[in-house]
Amino acid sequence: MQTKTQITQPDIRAIARLIQPAGNLVQGQNEVALHPLLEEDARQVIHEGLNHYSFFEGVDELRRAVAEKINRYNGIAIDPEAKPLELIITPGGTGGLVTIAHTYLRGAAAMLFEPYYPYHKKTLQTCDARIDVVKLRGDQLELDVEELRRLCRAGTERAAYPLKALIICSPANPTGRVYTRAELQALLAIAEEFNLLLIADEVYEHFTLTPQDHISIASLPGALSRTLTVNSFSKSWAVSGWRIGYVYGAGELVGKLTALGNIYYVCTPTPLQQALARVLLADPDYYVKLRDDFRRKREVLGNALQATGFSVYPSRSSFYLWARIPERFNDATELNNLLIQKSGVAGVPGSAFMEAPEQDVYMRWCFAREDEMLAEAAAKIQRALA
Repeated sequence: MQTKTQITQPDIRAIARLIQPAGNLVQGQNEVALHPLLEEDARQVIHEGLNHYSFFEGVDELRRAVAEKINRYNGIAIDPEAKPLELIITPGGTGGLVTIAHTYLRGAAAMLFEPYYPYHKKTLQTCDARIDVVKLRGDQLELDVEELRRLCRAGTERAAYPLKALIICSPANPTGRVYTRAELQALLAIAEEFNLLLIADEVYEHFTLTPQDHISIASLPGALSRTLTVNSFSKSWAVSGWRIGYVYGAGELVGKLTALGNIYYVCTPTPLQQALARVLLADPDYYVKLRDDFRRKREVLGNALQATGFSVYPSRSSFYLWARIPERFNDATELNNLLIQKSGVAGVPGSAFMEAPEQDVYMRWCFAREDEMLAEAAAKIQRALA
């Protein structure tokens, strides 16, 4: 009997090494120019000598600014002075996720929603945790709540590696999918039913078509006590190399992260925290302009892909495009290799974000690039597939 060929998960960073920066629609990082005030303040705080250790939980100035940001944009009251801690600054969102995994998920399991962010899986693998997966269905990425409930019931009843958490990424990497209020309420109800921790990855919260599109699950009644929300400034402030993120939630949850986090990381870079603290809330229209700018970038790449036969998933977010490849192709990895050869432009085959897909027919494209580069890359894709 013939066995089905296993589709190997592509390595995103390996793909990025194959092309020049001008064709890199692969890596999920914001490559637009640094905000001039942030650049100036970084110089200033280094000149002032703020270059030494800070406490693991973060400098007071940034923690206060972040707490105000959470209140203003997420509708959640977090006390930066509370003990146990309700808010910590972390070395990027990944630093927060690693600390959460090693604190809460050793010898346990967490549920991922496929297509998933590969670092969620890799983070769990670092702490002897199991990965459970529920697949979002079809081109519209539909969530089957009853299937999720069945998987959660089975996972929590296991003796080995019992299910302990749901990892919810909204807006999602790689698809840009934004969970609706009704879906979030369903996820919360399941978490309550099976006593699960909610780990909310909200790194892309400001990359939505409208402010109302993003809803923090921790803002729902009864959710905060079981939710750890992870966020980062890497995307929204184009400082992925600075490694500044944060985690917030109830003190009973967040406070337990400090023991391991302090050992793993000591502190998030002090001068960069100080610089960000000075500008974070200075411009009340910052996220409005960011949203408008990225909506326009989305249209540039989306129009080019659709013109060549891609079917773009109609997400409510604006950092990635998730698209089914043109019907004349049947393998996303082969198509991506063709684009690299003919145009020097690449995205990521969808199989990089799936466990065992029956077909490799989707691609993720990151358009967080300067306008000139993005326009030229879009034109190259159209020429290559004309």
